[in-house]
Amino acid sequence: MKKYRLGILGAGNMGLAIARGAVNAGRCTPPEILLMNLTSEKRAARAAEGFAVTGSQAELYGSCEQVVLGIKPQIFDAVLPMLAAAGVTEKPLVISIAAGVSFAKMEAVLGADCPIIRVMPNTPLLLGLGASALVRNAAASPEQLENVRALFGSMGITVVFEEEKMLNEVIPYNGSAPAYVYAFIDGMARSAQEHGIAREQALELISKTCIGAAEMVLQSGKTPAELIREVCSPGGTTIEAVKVLEGAGLNAILAEASDRCIARAYELGK
Repeated sequence: MKKYRLGILGAGNMGLAIARGAVNAGRCTPPEILLMNLTSEKRAARAAEGFAVTGSQAELYGSCEQVVLGIKPQIFDAVLPMLAAAGVTEKPLVISIAAGVSFAKMEAVLGADCPIIRVMPNTPLLLGLGASALVRNAAASPEQLENVRALFGSMGITVVFEEEKMLNEVIPYNGSAPAYVYAFIDGMARSAQEHGIAREQALELISKTCIGAAEMVLQSGKTPAELIREVCSPGGTTIEAVKVLEGAGLNAILAEASDRCIARAYELGK
């Protein structure tokens, strides 16, 4: 029997949010979660919260029922062999939140018998408002998938895909999408400042408007196009702004941005 129920390798902001989410959802207690950090300062800070801590990848991989790989895709090549070298006979369920790192790449080092679930979360998970996409490999059971889905579901909404490639295809629409929204909010705030509105006021107005507009899409039962028409009175102010967005090719810009994002995800998996 494993000593810990959950381990987080690379307990940065996202990894720590998953650990805290597991505690808040009642799925684990802090002492049942092992967090791995290389720096003693971070380990001390996490220990102060009641979590178990370690500086060893091998210890974490060998002593946890489930292991979240919360590391950057670029360092998988260095970390995976360290885990394989731990010589674990009873392999943990591996939960990878790295963009683009495929099952094949992980299985080539950890073994095809290693159960793996890939998750593409986004940063609003830190607030319990995440949107996460999941897929399992052949070695992971439906029960393991459901348990991981429930974990991430406690921090937002989840979508499960059957095909692994969909985790690359979905990245622009959940994983990376917060950055687009932040860029929109920042651009609108800059415009507001030019018209004499204080930046703090602009950020609050625009951010709350984004939240409200998103809820209108989710709750009104109307399409975005229908909601646009409701705001755009003929000869009014909004229609003039929408004409500019359409003339600038907003849909084409978003499509190109998404295509480049997806292409990079496939590059990371090579």
